[in-house]
Amino acid sequence: MTDTPFTAVQTEALDPAACEIERAIIESAGGRVIVRRAANQEERALVLKDAQCVLVASAPITGGLLDQLPNLQLIVRCGVGLDTLDIPAATARGIVVAHYPDYCQPEVANHAIMLLLAVARKLLQHDRSIRSGRYRSVPLAVSAPIFGETVGIVGLGNIGRHFARCAKALGMEVIAYDPYLSDEVFAAHGAERSASLEALLRRADHVSIHTPLTPETRHMFSGAQFALMKPTSILVNTARGPVVDQAALVNALRSKTIAGAGIDVFEVEPLAADSPLLAFDNVALTPHSAFYSERSHARIKHLIGNTVVAFMQGRWPEEFASIPNRHEVKPRATLR
Repeated sequence: MTDTPFTAVQTEALDPAACEIERAIIESAGGRVIVRRAANQEERALVLKDAQCVLVASAPITGGLLDQLPNLQLIVRCGVGLDTLDIPAATARGIVVAHYPDYCQPEVANHAIMLLLAVARKLLQHDRSIRSGRYRSVPLAVSAPIFGETVGIVGLGNIGRHFARCAKALGMEVIAYDPYLSDEVFAAHGAERSASLEALLRRADHVSIHTPLTPETRHMFSGAQFALMKPTSILVNTARGPVVDQAALVNALRSKTIAGAGIDVFEVEPLAADSPLLAFDNVALTPHSAFYSERSHARIKHLIGNTVVAFMQGRWPEEFASIPNRHEVKPRATLR
């Protein structure tokens, strides 16, 4: 029996205090949390070499990295998306993967609504106008009504469904495209099913993206898709940056193919200081922050801590987290 406690390592936080909640939970059960920032994959391998668990924000966890971590038993993705994790590689090595697809649904959906309203109602232009001493420099007639308009939701998962409820509360008609769901799911969430993405883009007054990033959805929105949208439409993306071809989005905005965009996620993050997106008055930008609120922040910290403790105690942590490789992995650890 070893005297070394079960060790969870976070390699991305700038401040160790950012992990205090989960640290307190894990250490109260006899484990420990180490926060040591790694600048690249080589440093990450060194920092994680003795870890049983890695707490991941956005760092890539590849098969090559996992080959250097013989003690690793658990990967905790401290959020929703799995696109930076090589889950088949983890599964083949007996490493359990946990993530939290449900923890911030209202926050992301509300943020998407906020971006839509900010662009449609010209919030940024009006705010800048007043602050510069010009009371009405933006013509009031150019604002979109929202009420009575049709919003198209691409991806009717948990966040898309919450967005649908919010949009209907604003008096919008809701249509959606998601080829993986039954007609009953669409009906249950008050969304009219669109037969194809193309049909949705032609009909919707505005479009909000709520898909995961997969090989299928990468650049799902590019020049051909923007060409189908109405010239008065607004695109909102709070999903994953590479779902949208950012260069094509810039071209669509420059050519007035679409009327505006609300973007929280980008192909490369952080957004470059010279990005063309910064030049548009009809684009609202936020720094991949849709997930965040005081409530969601506290919730995921407790979920992470409880996930690790359950695993330490030899239990599958399904009470606290989703385990995407639950039925394929043969864990390095003994779990019941």
